[in-house]
Amino acid sequence: MQNSPRTNRPAPTIEWLISQYALGQLPRAAALLAQSYLEMNPHQRHTADRIEQVGGWSLEKAEPVAMRAATSDALLAQFEGTAVMSAPRRKSTSEAHESALPSSLLDAIGQPLSEVPWKWRGIGAYEHRLSALEDDGIVARLLRIEPGKAVPQHTHEGLEATLVVSGAYSDDAGRFGPGDIELADDAVDHKPIAERGETCICFAVTEAPMQLTGRIGRIFQSLL
Repeated sequence: MQNSPRTNRPAPTIEWLISQYALGQLPRAAALLAQSYLEMNPHQRHTADRIEQVGGWSLEKAEPVAMRAATSDALLAQFEGTAVMSAPRRKSTSEAHESALPSSLLDAIGQPLSEVPWKWRGIGAYEHRLSALEDDGIVARLLRIEPGKAVPQHTHEGLEATLVVSGAYSDDAGRFGPGDIELADDAVDHKPIAERGETCICFAVTEAPMQLTGRIGRIFQSLL
């Protein structure tokens, strides 16, 4: 994830995110988001494992690939056939928590959700910054959206990755439920709305603070 002006570059994909994670190219907050996604979607673990196994030995010999446009299949096509198998990823030793949140994310938060000091960010929307994970302008935060409420309409200065860990929300791009990631760049202006009946909890990582764009939201911009 790197800050850059609005361009006509291809939209980021989950495959790109997991490829970057497996190659160790993500900042800490984004790596935690990718790891949490894989905990919630273990059937996707094989993709990261294959890239890790072949990438470490042969990355130096591979031809350059544009990471935003590259998919995991493109990377594997370069690496496979010449690699030495590396040791499998070391599994987390943290104890399982009785929560919807992945254990790696719970470890980073360091406290139960019931004890998180949420800050109000609009009617029915709250956030908690994970400042210890923030490097070079990266913003990492938990979002809590009450049933039927919305995060104020906003856009981004760069890439935003949002992982839903419980509940669900919808915006112009569709519906996102537990284990889903929405990737939005500086071309997206959206207003995520939580489904009625259940609070929505998300983990979001952005390259810069979000910029409120709605008429009411701009009133609260100074609070972010």
